[in-house]
Amino acid sequence: MLRSLLLLLLITGTIVLQAACLPNNLTPQEKAYIQNHFDEYLATKHVDTRALRAPANIASAPSEFDPADAVCFGWEGYTSLLKDLIKYAAADGKVIVSSDSSSLSSAKSALTSYGVNMANVEFFTCNLDSVWMRDYGPWWIYTQDGNREVIDLDYNRPRPNDDQFPTKLAAYLKLKSHLCPLITAGGNLILDGHGVAIMTDVVFDAGEGCDPNLTREQLSKYMKDYFGVKKVIVLKKMVEDGTGHVDMFCKLLTDDTFIVGQYNPASDGATGNAAVLDENAKTLASETNGLGNPFKVVRIPMPNVHDGGYGTTSYSYTNSLIFNKKVLVPIYGKAQDQAALDVYKKILPGYDVKGFDCNDIITANGAIHCITKLVAKAPVTLRHDAVRDSRAGEETQIRVSIDSINPLNQDGVCAYWSTSPEGVFKQIKLTGGSGTFEGVIPAQQSGISIYYYLEAEDSTGIYKTLPSSAPENGTYSYNVN
Repeated sequence: MLRSLLLLLLITGTIVLQAACLPNNLTPQEKAYIQNHFDEYLATKHVDTRALRAPANIASAPSEFDPADAVCFGWEGYTSLLKDLIKYAAADGKVIVSSDSSSLSSAKSALTSYGVNMANVEFFTCNLDSVWMRDYGPWWIYTQDGNREVIDLDYNRPRPNDDQFPTKLAAYLKLKSHLCPLITAGGNLILDGHGVAIMTDVVFDAGEGCDPNLTREQLSKYMKDYFGVKKVIVLKKMVEDGTGHVDMFCKLLTDDTFIVGQYNPASDGATGNAAVLDENAKTLASETNGLGNPFKVVRIPMPNVHDGGYGTTSYSYTNSLIFNKKVLVPIYGKAQDQAALDVYKKILPGYDVKGFDCNDIITANGAIHCITKLVAKAPVTLRHDAVRDSRAGEETQIRVSIDSINPLNQDGVCAYWSTSPEGVFKQIKLTGGSGTFEGVIPAQQSGISIYYYLEAEDSTGIYKTLPSSAPENGTYSYNVN
């Protein structure tokens, strides 16, 4: 329960959170609270360990460039940019907009009048503190038995509504969630989809609301226990960029290709950042992904941070979103805009790469990536119209539609049937392609009841049964007349 408390009582009074005004970085008041009341702040993050439930049978944790069911936004400020992003994403993809009940009507009205394809927009009523969905939003894992589950990290900000969002969204989507005691922000985590995680050393920075007692060994254990990660690569954070997050200068576009920011000339960045980024690029180029393949590193421009006089703001072209075959890239009306877009187009041929003006939001130390979070696509989905009855002496046809993010194991698509709900179940291999598979249950005598279920396995060993958890928790059945 402590996790839901906000202990922001300072000598100067109570901090009032104003969602539209909260930057991605810590406010001066939040910094003062953390500095002066750190034990209380930490207590709100470290829940009773008995409430923690690490997932079982992790198959993988998907990357951002893997297929997604939807993209989430928080309707909490910067609505002009949100309207542009949502309209583009919802043209042919699903969007979930989270808003408190008082803002719901205005959000619907604003999006409708802007010409958004509202058939693809779903609203989730939920109180939030800020717009920075990437940093507090849900993370995803796939289990061996084909389930999609939510990992809820502790958000390194004293913003309780934001911190609770992943578990609330999981409940709304009817998915299992797992509280993870790692205190960090989602913008500081990249996954390659094959068991490698990349972040910066800000994860150890108590001044940024993280756990000062966290060790590299404990970090690796958290990532292994909750994400199935085999290797954690820790890069150096940039200085004077507001958050220290990896997504402000680095992005993984495919499972082996990074783009890493580059200041040219070095004086375009805050003092020392050009060297930091060069070192980080060199580190990544010496590493391998979870498949054992070397990472390729492509440099992308970093705009001059001094042009706008924004001090600790770092303009970023890597703070982008990949949503299936669309790439949403921040641009600023700067000379490097087109060169940055061209980097994406060259690495991701066949993708629709589009720039969006982020001059307003970047002053709050974030851009497109920071205000979006994907809903990972289910790894294996089965759809089947249950057999109602069958005629004696005739075979019964079984048909199932299968959607899988990985290639299917053609020998692993089967039906199992029995004349008893307890089994023994006999296997029938289903054949087909293009997502549809068929087979037949042999002809039976009149008066017999048949119990059956379906199973599909993909090339990585993830499998799914229908009904879920069959046969232990039930099967389909029909009578032979």
